[in-house]
Amino acid sequence: MTMPAYSIVYFVVNHDTGADLIAELHHVDVPGATAMAARGSVNSRLLSLLCLDEVRKEIVFFIDETERAGRIMREMVERFKLAKKHRGIAFSVPLAGVFGARKMKDVSHEEEVSEGMWQVIYTVVNKGDAKSVVDAANAAGARGGTILHGRGSSVHNETTIFDFPIEPEKEMVFVLAPKEKTDDIVASIHQALRIDEPGRGIIFVMNVTEAHGLAEQNA
Repeated sequence: MTMPAYSIVYFVVNHDTGADLIAELHHVDVPGATAMAARGSVNSRLLSLLCLDEVRKEIVFFIDETERAGRIMREMVERFKLAKKHRGIAFSVPLAGVFGARKMKDVSHEEEVSEGMWQVIYTVVNKGDAKSVVDAANAAGARGGTILHGRGSSVHNETTIFDFPIEPEKEMVFVLAPKEKTDDIVASIHQALRIDEPGRGIIFVMNVTEAHGLAEQNA
């Protein structure tokens, strides 16, 4: 019996939209959705001079079977008009496994996933370095990024990703980019943040299978 494939869907929306989006996801019986506060960067010299170049964002995400997740994502994109400029973006990333979710069976699969035109670049760095990541990404052709602040239950606890500690003093930046720009953006971040040095950070890239609100807003 073939196990269903699962995907995680991300929405990056303005801070006053997250609660309404969560409510709509619950209304269509999404098996759990999570919202996190974040901040985004607006690539505008005028806004930068006015110190208004960082905007409050919320990241809402959920996991579901890939086919259903895509259908719900497109429905929310339409309902919240995310294709319009500055309204938000949505994208999905395939998962190799899902474990511990109450409404889902523990599954893992090795199906080959079709690759889309976009990739998401995750960079985890020390607190205070996120702005440098965004600047380096923009210098290589990105259009800003979204910054998450790491939080833990205690300053004495930490977890790791590939042996890199993720503590409350860490920040994560993710940047959506066309595939043809990914290598240049990664190289720019790598050089600017000196990622090769111990404890400086980690970068990883994942394929995006479906994305909305990107090409329209970058035009």
